Amino acid sequence: MLCPACSDQQINNTAQESHDLRPEVLKHLQVLCSEQMAGREGGTRGEAEVALYLASFLQEKGLRPAGEGGTYFQAFSIKGYQPRLLGQRMVFQQTNSLPSRTSENVLGILEGRQQDVIVLSAHYDHLGLINGTLYSGANDNASGVSVVLEVVNGLAGQKPERTILFAFWGAEEKGLWGSKYFCEHPTLPGERIKCIVNLDTVGNLKQKTLLGWLGSANEITQEIVASLEEQGWQINWEDNSKHSSDHYSFAQKGIPGFTLLSPTWLEKNHTSLDTVKEIKIKPMEDLVLALLNILK
Repeated sequence: MLCPACSDQQINNTAQESHDLRPEVLKHLQVLCSEQMAGREGGTRGEAEVALYLASFLQEKGLRPAGEGGTYFQAFSIKGYQPRLLGQRMVFQQTNSLPSRTSENVLGILEGRQQDVIVLSAHYDHLGLINGTLYSGANDNASGVSVVLEVVNGLAGQKPERTILFAFWGAEEKGLWGSKYFCEHPTLPGERIKCIVNLDTVGNLKQKTLLGWLGSANEITQEIVASLEEQGWQINWEDNSKHSSDHYSFAQKGIPGFTLLSPTWLEKNHTSLDTVKEIKIKPMEDLVLALLNILK
């Protein structure tokens, strides 16, 4: 079981809940959405600055590098893209007139008591600077990244039941490039990866209600979902062919998993109004605590 009922765990839960995580979550959001990071467009200096921030955090917390060459990074090439307004939302479209760029996944391992690996992930890129306007992407997806970082923080120095790969995907907004590349070029034996839990746009949650996009299920994903529900979370599962996230890359390889989002994730999505001041920090803290209870 991922979350066995025992008195030690109840003590740990009480200790976690007594610590206010909201300042730490807010700190991550402010860094990721700062002008220095320039909207984190895939393949730009702003995205690379965030990759360094993430890798430094993983190193500080003692996670083993799971990228290439003993580093936390897995580099890959992406094609040229340019922004295009689609209704009220800014999106990217591929163009041959622009050169290819390099993006990176940021990967760290926390070894568990079992060799089986759970991937906990979020994409860290966004849209960048467009015509002088900053698209900071606080909800999409600095929110998911901030939750994953605080799960890292909460588990650092422990040995969880299962090994956890903490993954931050690059260039998701340009077509799931980072997670696709990892699934084609895994940096650990692929047979060890049993499922993925991906977080995307969880910054405007209302209470404990989530939207879920499911790839496929197995015993581990069912345990995770059941534990979330036991902790008071409701997941509304949606079969949406118009939108997807990084769990889809794993589904294409037959690896079970899902993405969790806010049911209102499309509000202000891919607009310049997706800023830190719009983020609801308390539900994000609640989600961190729920995931810590499940994964430890």
